[in-house]
Amino acid sequence: MLVSLTTLTPTMQEALRRLVAEITEHDGVSPINESASLGIDGRREADFFFMGRRSDPYGFVVCDERDGTLLLGVHPNHRHEGVGTRLLEEAIRSHPDSAVWAFGTLPGAASLAERVGLYPVRRLLRMEKPLVDVPDPETQRPPGADDVRIVTYTPDLAEAIVAVNAAAFAGHPEQGRLTLDEFHDLTRLPWFDPAGLFVAVRGDDVVGFHWTKRHGGRLGEVYVLAVAPEHEGRGLGRWLLAQGLHHLVQQGDDRVQLYVEGDQDRVVAMYQNAGFTVVQTDTSYRVER
Repeated sequence: MLVSLTTLTPTMQEALRRLVAEITEHDGVSPINESASLGIDGRREADFFFMGRRSDPYGFVVCDERDGTLLLGVHPNHRHEGVGTRLLEEAIRSHPDSAVWAFGTLPGAASLAERVGLYPVRRLLRMEKPLVDVPDPETQRPPGADDVRIVTYTPDLAEAIVAVNAAAFAGHPEQGRLTLDEFHDLTRLPWFDPAGLFVAVRGDDVVGFHWTKRHGGRLGEVYVLAVAPEHEGRGLGRWLLAQGLHHLVQQGDDRVQLYVEGDQDRVVAMYQNAGFTVVQTDTSYRVER
């Protein structure tokens, strides 16, 4: 039985989180991202499709209204039964303009996409590196940046950070849409640490920032790294990167990950030069028109 819902009871939220955890343990990659997780928690607008009992589903699609994405998960014991096809067909019928993410681009993702009339439009790279031989950030200060200082986050910087984020990610379908309210929501999550959000300031202007995140298990993340467009190409990104990596080392992490669009050659090259390598590729699909 396929069920469509716009809100979840606490019991259904817990059942969906449990299913996501079981899929993640089996596949080695989560079927959802942070935005969809916030949708499950009721913090962002989302619709849901389920197969199975509401208290014990074996397949789902989260329709993330904020990002315009569909995220599918099927329990390993119910794959190759047409569950994913049926769920996606129903979700696409209701949300034809949404993209479908295949995190990890696991075997079968391309054939499932083809069956429901989808074609690939984006690649998101997950890159990693061990946190060894991280340079002292001051050795990475770019020439001509004597009037730039890096400070840690305080609430009075929030609006300027969101403005820089919007400018730096103006062409990005998800990150560039971050609002001030959403930013404040993220700073209230348990993992947020103001000491891990580094802000480059020139005079009274924010010109870039590096927001780090810690996952536990000694894994850190370059959560967001942004430089105001008028300051790009001057080495500020490398300096901010070094500042955040140095912080993660000090906090006890021994490896770090990040996500970057596959077509951003200059940014990918910067991370490769810093020692990052690609360990996973996520693929976004859309309806072929």
